[in-house]
Amino acid sequence: MARIVIAPGLWAFAALLLWLHLLAGIPGDYLGQGYPLYPGLKVSAASLGLEAGLNTAPVFVAAVLGRWLRLWVLPLVAAAWLAALDSTIQPFTIDFGTTWLRGEALLELAFDPLHTPLALAALMAASLWAFTRPRQPAAPAA
Repeated sequence: MARIVIAPGLWAFAALLLWLHLLAGIPGDYLGQGYPLYPGLKVSAASLGLEAGLNTAPVFVAAVLGRWLRLWVLPLVAAAWLAALDSTIQPFTIDFGTTWLRGEALLELAFDPLHTPLALAALMAASLWAFTRPRQPAAPAA
């Protein structure tokens, strides 16, 4: 039963960390305004939460793989979270320049010297805990 909860739990934790990161960064400054690329859509805490959940979906896949790959999947979890942060910041880049390549917005707009490393450390600690837990033997058949 506990194995079933690990992947969704890690995904939810990654989404929560991303959502908090977004509220503290550039997207958080847009709350109540329209998205720069989509002015008809308003930026809200709920919309940022939805984006955080959708964009961190690869963390769920990594967590499922972590059941078999154990610690080898930790870099994949970190990369998936950073890719989610990059994908979420993309709609805001037009207000800061349109000639940026993929990844430049992550460094210029989304990377915070305090929040980003703390979020990654928390995600890695949670992943390490989840992937190194001793496997419980199956219950004996009656």
